[in-house]
Amino acid sequence: MDRGRDPSPSPRLRMTEWTAEETRTLAGLRSPARIQEFLDRLGYDPRGGAVSPRAVLHNKKAQCYSGALFAAAALRELGYAPRIMWIDAVEDDGHCLALYEENGLWGSVAKSNFTTIRSREPVYSYEALGLSYFDGYYNVTSKRTMRAFTVPIDLEQFEKRGWRFSKGKLLYVDRAIDTAERAWKLPRRTAKRISDVSEDVRKAGLLGANPEGLWKP
Repeated sequence: MDRGRDPSPSPRLRMTEWTAEETRTLAGLRSPARIQEFLDRLGYDPRGGAVSPRAVLHNKKAQCYSGALFAAAALRELGYAPRIMWIDAVEDDGHCLALYEENGLWGSVAKSNFTTIRSREPVYSYEALGLSYFDGYYNVTSKRTMRAFTVPIDLEQFEKRGWRFSKGKLLYVDRAIDTAERAWKLPRRTAKRISDVSEDVRKAGLLGANPEGLWKP
């Protein structure tokens, strides 16, 4: 079955740079759903910026960016290509997703302070996957804030730079996001007509949120 997998190297070889403890943790994440469950159990890190998957395991916390990088690394161990999507927003924080592909359809895994913009099952075309986040993407004042998303960004290009194990800031991943083509953008004329979410939906999205990590008006 075609799962959008990278044919090389083998999963066993991919595991050799992890420590024994890290290997045991990753071995338990046997599906995208298990990876999402792991992310949901991690504390939400209110600090911005990327840290490596190794740092996420060490710190036992993550936000959307570092969480997506960790999920991409965990998906890589399952044989999926390590890819992410970045979502642009206005009057809000951007968002990052780890992507996986099965039989030409796309799903995602994500860490978020909002319940409405986490994982998606692999039932979407790529554009439909990105657009599935639109209605659930809003800020603390109820405004729908999503405005664009990137094409898939392949992290395998950074394997020789050690993105999975780095202690640095991963600025090369930042640059890849900034320069990536946008697969979709909301037209400005359409943005003017977008309604806010209801108070019930706003509260549901913030269930269990860490207030320190929320965008502030």
